[in-house]
Order: sequence, then C-alpha cells, then structure tokens
Amino acid sequence: MKIARIIEYFPPHIGGMERHGLILSEEQIKMGHKVEVFIGVGDKKLLPVIYKMPLQFLPLYSKLRRFWFNVWAYFTVKKHHLKNPYDIIHLHGDFVEAYFGGKLSKKLGIPAVLTIHAGLNKKLLKQKNRKFFDNISKIICVSEEIGNDLKSIGVEKDKIRIITSGIRLDEFKNANKNMVIDLRDKYSKPIIISVGVLRINKGFGYLINAFKEVLNRFNSAMLLIIGDGADREYLKSKAQGVSQIHFLGRQEHNKVVEYLQASDIFVLASVSTANDREGTPTSIMEAMAAGLPVVTTKVGGNQYLVKDDKNGILVEEKNSDALTQAITKLIGDENLRQKMGEKNLSDIKGKDWPIIAKKITDAYV
Repeated sequence: MKIARIIEYFPPHIGGMERHGLILSEEQIKMGHKVEVFIGVGDKKLLPVIYKMPLQFLPLYSKLRRFWFNVWAYFTVKKHHLKNPYDIIHLHGDFVEAYFGGKLSKKLGIPAVLTIHAGLNKKLLKQKNRKFFDNISKIICVSEEIGNDLKSIGVEKDKIRIITSGIRLDEFKNANKNMVIDLRDKYSKPIIISVGVLRINKGFGYLINAFKEVLNRFNSAMLLIIGDGADREYLKSKAQGVSQIHFLGRQEHNKVVEYLQASDIFVLASVSTANDREGTPTSIMEAMAAGLPVVTTKVGGNQYLVKDDKNGILVEEKNSDALTQAITKLIGDENLRQKMGEKNLSDIKGKDWPIIAKKITDAYV
C-alpha cells in the first residue's frame, strides 16, 4: 500500500501528534508499506520520503500558516499522485484537515483517513459542521470523548474508530540504567515529574500551586518539569523562590525516558478550554511504561488510561488542593505507589507501537 501522510508538525518539533506521525510511519514502513509524508515543520531526513512546505517564515501556530500548509499539501499530493498514485491519504488534524483532505480524496478518487489527536473545539461542534467529514472514509479518534463529540453532530458511527496513540516499550526496557541511577542520585526524594508543552491546557500553574503546598509536608520533594512553550516565563515566575522546582526544557526522548524512570510520581494537571482540549496523552502512557503511579485530571482521554485508585488518582481539573491531596497520599504510601506502578506496567503492554500501528492500518479498509 502506498500512503500519503499529511501532518503539519513533525519531529523534532515536540508534541504527541508529531511523535505519533513519525513512529506510525516507521512502523508502516516495517510492515512493507510505502509512506510519503507531507509536513509543514520538521526534519526532512527522518524518513526516506518527506516533502516540506515552503514559506517557513510564517509564524508557528498561526491560522495563516495552517491554511497555507493545507493548500500546499492539497496541490503537492495531487501532483505526486498523478505521477505515481497513492492508495490512501492519511491526515492528522481536525475540521480544517478534514475539509481539505476530503476535497483531495474526492478529486483523486482514493479514500482519506483522518486522525484527531486532541479534543475538538466546542465552538465548532454544530450539526452544520458535520459536512466537513462527508468525504472522509474513516476517522480515528484517540479518545472516546472525541468519538462521542463527532457522533453528537451527526457523524456516522460506522466511520469512527477509537484507537489511542502508542509507545515504544523497547525504549523503556533498553534505557541506560546507569544514567537513571545518576539522575535519581542528583535530586532529593521523592521526585515528582510532569512532561508536556508549557501551555494553558496542560495546567502547570495548578501543579506548581499544588507542589508548594506539598512542600509544607514533605520539604525534600522535587518537581521536574520537562517541556517548553509559550507559558514558560509565566510559569518560571510563578515558581520563583522555590528551589525544588526545576524547569528542564526540551529533552531528547531517550532523556525523557531516563527522567521518568528516575522519578517516583507522574502528574499531568490538564484542563479543558474551548479550543484546546486533551486527547489521550502520550506522556501518561510513557509514565505508565516507566512504572509510575499517575495523578491526573478528569478530562479528555486521561480517564481512558487512568482508573481511580487502581493505577493512579483522578482529580477534578483546575483544583490545586485536590492535586496536593493526591500527591501527598502517594508520597505517604510506598506500597500504594508500588501497586499502582506494577498495574501500569501490566496495562501498558497493549499500547506497544507495533500493536497500535497494525490496528490503525487495519482501520483503513
């Protein structure tokens, strides 16, 4: 099968969708498929065939850039298809990508599949917007919530498949154990870690407030925050004067794995906003693969991965006090942490990328 993958952001740009697109492409190539990727941002050298849009001076995340990327991808895929036809178009995005991809599918006479990685903008969840998906043959949603949102505006349930992203379990099995020990020795205990883009819907502000209260009971605790984003300076100012909070910025993925394995508790304090809602976070799955108990909020696909008091603790969003209580409960109960960690190591086995990639590829037909 020859696949045209259209995905605006691609590694080394950091994000769950970006890593998903890269690893899915790699796994499908291993399965014997030919994959050509059309990107707006990222490294062209990561795969055998990647086409990158021009006009890189356009500001990241802008509506203009997104519109231009989709127009460019439409005409570029069409041009390559006429020379050497594709069997399927796989898009990554939401309403905008569905609109352009659907038109491209109809023009070329080949099916288009769309993966939606994050919660849909509630302002766009209207019956009249169902038409955006009319020419999309299958819609892969990373959480039940996204699938239910689509059904609520009349998208046919037969089009919808719920398939989370995946992780590479071998990266955790093969992590550098000496580096993990060195990192663990570097910080006082317990080590609390959070990974994500520093933007409002990841709720880092609430986590920082919660951690300040945690320190009143456990003054040796450490909070490690991995990631970068628009809210970095605001969050650093919010943490000013608290020496136990460390902003580690962007890290290579192998380092993220090592930091997770060196830690004691993982926290993701996601919040929902009208136009930025959580999907099913890769960061939680990676924390599970590291054998960590997880504290997270009851939003998006977080609840799909974490079962309260089984493999972690679920709390209400935008509630620093609830985060504090959950974190202190885990710090004070080593047996509970170990039990939840073991449960996560068992549960995550079904999220290994070869398994997920096969499910996604099977959904094409």
